[in-house]
Amino acid sequence: MQRISNPRTLVLLIALVIGLAVVSNLLKVPAGEAEEPDVAEEITPHVVFTVGPLEVTSTVVNTWAMMLLLGVGAYLIGRNLKPRPGLVQNMLEWIVEAIEKLIREMVGVEDTAIFLPIVGTLAFFIGTANLIGLLPGLKSPTPDINTPLAMALVVFFSVPYFGVRTRGVWSYLKHYVEPIFLMLPVEIASEIARTFSLTFRLFGNIMGEEIIISILFIVMPLFVPVPMMLFSIFTGLLQAYIFTLLTCVYIGGAVQAHK
Repeated sequence: MQRISNPRTLVLLIALVIGLAVVSNLLKVPAGEAEEPDVAEEITPHVVFTVGPLEVTSTVVNTWAMMLLLGVGAYLIGRNLKPRPGLVQNMLEWIVEAIEKLIREMVGVEDTAIFLPIVGTLAFFIGTANLIGLLPGLKSPTPDINTPLAMALVVFFSVPYFGVRTRGVWSYLKHYVEPIFLMLPVEIASEIARTFSLTFRLFGNIMGEEIIISILFIVMPLFVPVPMMLFSIFTGLLQAYIFTLLTCVYIGGAVQAHK
């Protein structure tokens, strides 16, 4: 995989994304709009339609839209990969290399092939979920606690999977009772606690950001969009990085347990 030789391509792409986000959010604030938005309505998910007893909320619809965008984007980019990458391919290769480096450092392995699909998917999914609300008509699914909880549960089940796959069933399971059997409930409680920690860290930070931006939009709708959208992009990417980093740390703990 070729590294980015010219950092200007990365800067240009970031500037383009920020510019599109700013313009799209300025379009969300029509001039002369008299009615002020309700903060609770802006943030709280609502039922869009029902399928029998199942209620499909706005969070699910926005997640479907995001998955469609990611799927179409991956298909279009994948069918046009070139030996000499363009701007978008260059950026994606840089992100993949960064994730591989994170896995090598945090998990402590050189071969990242078995870890990259789950870690990379979480990174792209959460990063996109945090930023999808910048597009007109869409809202980020991560302020709904069900989305962060689902991501945390993926990590919860991935940790023992990779532990067993890399170390074997007995070698992995015995770390729960080392150095004494009384450590078993402590280890189990620790894994449950970090699942809740992942959930509420992502949910709390994104929800807090959404509340602050919604309130500021009410108070100063003409002056807030540009700086707050830049802050929103920074926060969304940072939270995706932190979630990915902690995922690698937890997987590394399982892979390297009492090695």
